[in-house]
This record gives sequence, structure tokens and C-alpha cells, in this order.
Amino acid sequence: MKERHSALLEYVTQHGRTEVKTLAEYLHTSAVTIRKDLEYLSERGILRRERGYAVPNDPGDINYRMAFHIDTKQQIARAAAACVQDGETLIIESGSTCALFAEELAKTKRNITIITNSMYLANYVSAYTNIQIILLGGTLQVHSQSLVGPLTKKAVTAFHVDKIFTGTDGYSRDYGFTGEDLTRSDTLSAMIASANHTYVLAGSEKFRQPGSVFFLKLEHVYQIITDSGIAREEKNFLEQQGILVTIA
Repeated sequence: MKERHSALLEYVTQHGRTEVKTLAEYLHTSAVTIRKDLEYLSERGILRRERGYAVPNDPGDINYRMAFHIDTKQQIARAAAACVQDGETLIIESGSTCALFAEELAKTKRNITIITNSMYLANYVSAYTNIQIILLGGTLQVHSQSLVGPLTKKAVTAFHVDKIFTGTDGYSRDYGFTGEDLTRSDTLSAMIASANHTYVLAGSEKFRQPGSVFFLKLEHVYQIITDSGIAREEKNFLEQQGILVTIA
């Protein structure tokens, strides 16, 4: 995805339904170029096109979320891959940064087995032959393309691994890491219980937004991998809790 695509998407997200002419003026390019950009983004489910307009898609859709801060997410994914050795079996939860992390493992590691509840992740890395994917069963949440619920919770109890990697929707000093969906957060808590060490992959903006459902206490976090935008005082606070904080 080009930098212009990200800028276009962020503008439409902030301003809602936006005319092609307005986007061309904002991005200092032609209407023809904007129409091509909108075709590219709409084909990937990131936004919707109407005649002469761009319309924001559902923010809960993972294709939409993948588009935001993709360079930062890729940096986080590369830093997280350094925490994994060849031959490991690990759990990776659903989410855009987690999918990029799985791809980084597929590019740089050998004989990795990934246990996941993310159909999106499984499809994202399906072309790679040097990794094995174990997809947990469950109820499909269409927007996130993740499997959740009692069946997923039961399936993950068949495994015990050293590491789980997860994203987050938000954060609170008092309660830890948070999500926006009760069923998904409950499922993730069960997945975390099947691992010895929990790694959180989170852009720095996540540390400025509390979520509504708490799924992971700080005392259960081993390492956080984020970007340089995290406030110094927040990084210091997390390290005081005994958490390793890596800046990608």
C-alpha cells in the first residue's frame, strides 16, 4: 500500500463521505489518480466507492484496519520476529499487526508452527511453504475474520506453548490491555492461559485509548513491542511493572 493510500484513507475516515475532487486537491494529484486509488482500496474491502465519492468502510473490518500505520506495524512485526527461534511452536491471535508478524516469520524463520484463531492470518500466509498453520475452530466473526467462542476456548486447551503474541485495542494502567468485543476478549484470555509468556504487539496510539473489555493484566505480560511514539513516562511505568518494552 502506498503512502498516498494511507493518507487518503485517514482523510476519509476523519471526514466521512468525501468527493473525489476534494481528495485530489488534498493529496495534490489528479482525479484520475484518485479514482484508481479508490478502485484499489475498494477491491480490498478497505473503503467503499459511490459515484464520485469515497465512503469509509466499517472500522471493525480487518482489511480496513490493516491500512492504518502499515509501516509502523511492519516495523513492530520485524522486531517481534527477533523474539522467535527456528523450530518454535507459538500462538498468534488475530489482528492486522499479528498477520504481518506471521508473514515476517514465514519470510525469515524455518519450521515454525503457528496456532491461531485468525482465518485472515491463515489466508495471509497461505502461500508460504516453510510454516505450518493450525487453525482453531469456533464461531466466525466476519469483520475480524477470527474464530471465537466456547469451541475456540476448548480447542486451545489441547496446546501449551512458550509464547503467545497478541494485539490490543486499548490499554489502562489500572486494568492492563483491553478489547472492544466481549466474546473475542474472553476467547483471547483462554488462549493466553495456554502460553508461558505473553507478548503484546501494539502501536503507540493504543496506549492512549482505554477499551471497554479487559483481557490481560499487566502482571501477566512478558514483553511489549511498540513504536517510538509511546510516551516516555508510559514506557517507564511499564518497565517498573517488570515488563520488557522494545521500541521497534
